[in-house]
Amino acid sequence: MAKKIILHLCADTGSDTKPYDDDPEYVVIKVGADIGVENYHAPKNVHGVIANPVCLEFSTARSNGKARNPAEGMFLVNECRRIIQEAEDRGTGLAFAVIENPAKGVLADYLGTPKYQYEPWWYGSPWTKKTALWGKFNIPRRVYYDWDDVPKNDKLYIRPGRPKPSLAFMHKSAIKLIPEFQCFTADSDMEFRSLCSQKFAQAFKQANP
Repeated sequence: MAKKIILHLCADTGSDTKPYDDDPEYVVIKVGADIGVENYHAPKNVHGVIANPVCLEFSTARSNGKARNPAEGMFLVNECRRIIQEAEDRGTGLAFAVIENPAKGVLADYLGTPKYQYEPWWYGSPWTKKTALWGKFNIPRRVYYDWDDVPKNDKLYIRPGRPKPSLAFMHKSAIKLIPEFQCFTADSDMEFRSLCSQKFAQAFKQANP
């Protein structure tokens, strides 16, 4: 039986697709900066696509509330959209296709309202990192509705006056304090902060087999 092909675009860490990568029924093709999505074309019969275009140009953090350069950021987004359309055209129909970015950025100004926004703690990863998803996919069932019910990690830094740890304010060295990230490495704070909650990634796979 042929394996299901998952494309992971802008996949420098591979954290979003690790549950698929670990499953022998799937083969994950990672297209990172070493290849460049602008140089890539979708193969035939792709089952699903997850795209993580770099969020820096869409971010309003540390820039007086204004995005840095959304037009430049849209270059990668549009290349991801091109590949998604190629995959759709070269198969029998994608089971899912999703573009991911921080919810607090301005990508919604270009792609419209996200289909879903979530916090990692909703799925059991005890920190905040509000994330937006665009595309066609089944929404994973939320597990936690009350922060008090989430199993905590008391080793994680919490900013003074804040009730929850935020991945956005953690140093890359915190990776060694988070058991679900032990299989990853991060060469920079930005790479560490881009890691997908593995509790959410598992829930996404369950909802989108």
